[in-house]
Amino acid sequence: MSELEEMLEEAFEKIEELENRIDEQECRFKAFAEPCAIGHEQLWKIVREDIQDLPVPDGIDLRNLI
Repeated sequence: MSELEEMLEEAFEKIEELENRIDEQECRFKAFAEPCAIGHEQLWKIVREDIQDLPVPDGIDLRNLI
């Protein structure tokens, strides 16, 4: 195998490794972000409705962004 072919093979292996790392990070982010979005929504509800006796403002449902 020529040196160029070896370099190309190493580059493809590195690309595959990086793609796997990105996939793993995406899964970890989703696992973190979903409960954060739910907690954020619940906090708004508690503060606005229960404590301040005001309606919860309309906004983007953050869970849909995940």
